[in-house]
Formats: sequence, structure tokens, C-alpha cells
Amino acid sequence: MPTLHKINVKDVMVANVVTAGLDTPFSQVWDIFSSQRIRHLPVVNQDKKLKGLITQRDFYRIVPARKEVEDGGSFYLKETLDKFILQKVMIADVETLFPDDTLGKAIDIMVKKKYGCLPVIDKQGVLVGILTQTDVLRAIAQVIL
Repeated sequence: MPTLHKINVKDVMVANVVTAGLDTPFSQVWDIFSSQRIRHLPVVNQDKKLKGLITQRDFYRIVPARKEVEDGGSFYLKETLDKFILQKVMIADVETLFPDDTLGKAIDIMVKKKYGCLPVIDKQGVLVGILTQTDVLRAIAQVIL
């Protein structure tokens, strides 16, 4: 049975990552979270180099409460969301992994720092994947089952 220190991040990560650009309007961040059903959104420049990260938890912390409607639903006002500048509210100093790092290393970082994800970059800083808690749990389940 392989140990977690013998499994590479590249074998567990999601390679087809949904991203935002540096100039993405903040209202689109909510649209991406909702439509893609994700909780972590890397922010990249034109060359796909990682520049930051915005999480759904950050979004809820930053944005005032949603507007309630009569049918019990709620929504965000686009004008309210677009008052926020993604580059100013994103996490700019993001901890990352390389594809050849081990799953054991990733788990250690995620547990110690309470991270829900770690973006994966190549040596030039280009985003090549993302590793989430769900990906880690899926990999552990495959190892022990």
C-alpha cells in the first residue's frame, strides 16, 4: 500500500482549473462560484501565472448580506458587488505546491494552516492545478479502501 509521502500532488490534483483574471469584476466572482459549484478561485494574469486566490468564505466575509425577495430567495446586487476590486480583496500571498510535491506534504500544510485548498504551480509560477480538501479525502479513501 502506498504511503501519502509516495503519492505526488499531480496524481491527485484537479488540472482543469476554473480561474478569474486580475480584472474580473467582483460580481463575476459570485457568478463563477454559483455556476461552477466551487469554493476556491485562483486569480491569474494573462500568462496564467498565479497572482492570488479568493475563496467563497472570503467572499461571504467581504460582501454585505444578500437582498431578500418575497418568494424566500435572495440575490446580490451587481452594483454592490462591483464596488469591490478583486485585486484588492484577494489573498495575494498564496501558499502553493509543485506537481511533484507529495500528498503528505500537502496534508501537513493544509492541517497546520487550516487551508481548504492549495494551488499547484510549475517552476515559472504558472497555475497547473489545484488541490482541495475533497481531492485529498478522495485520495486517502483510495489508499485505505
